[in-house]
Amino acid sequence: MRSLATIIEKLASGSGFISGLLVPIMMILIVVEVFMRYVLHSPLMIADEFSAYMLVALSYLGFAYTWRQGGHVRIEILVSRLSPRTSQKIRLLGLILVFIFMMEMDRVAYKMIAYALQMNLRSSTWLMFPLFWPQLTVFLGFVFLTLIIASDLAKTVTNSGGKR
Repeated sequence: MRSLATIIEKLASGSGFISGLLVPIMMILIVVEVFMRYVLHSPLMIADEFSAYMLVALSYLGFAYTWRQGGHVRIEILVSRLSPRTSQKIRLLGLILVFIFMMEMDRVAYKMIAYALQMNLRSSTWLMFPLFWPQLTVFLGFVFLTLIIASDLAKTVTNSGGKR
């Protein structure tokens, strides 16, 4: 079980690293586009489209890493005033509900990319870029987040089982 948790942790860290790597790549692409357009008067006309795809990718691929770092919004005003045991039960309930929600998000994202492949969906720009690739980052981001939540859920169940 611990080795699986370690693999999930590495997936979260790896997706966070890729997410962070996309930021300077996106910045460089925009700078090159601006230079080509205003200095050389020959724009590439790809920066808008690919920057949008990279923004989607860095957002979704960063979900699991952000979860691991405790960066998602948490409202603890009520839970912080409860006993540790009650607080642990509420955390467990919350993790179960989030896990169920994420399983549905995984399913819907999978259907989205399956549809994009089936219909050969492409962007409406002159590039006609296959939309499967940016949609795949949405699916992977959801799956990685689901896995990290499952890992936390398993840890919470294990910890609460030992404290009874």
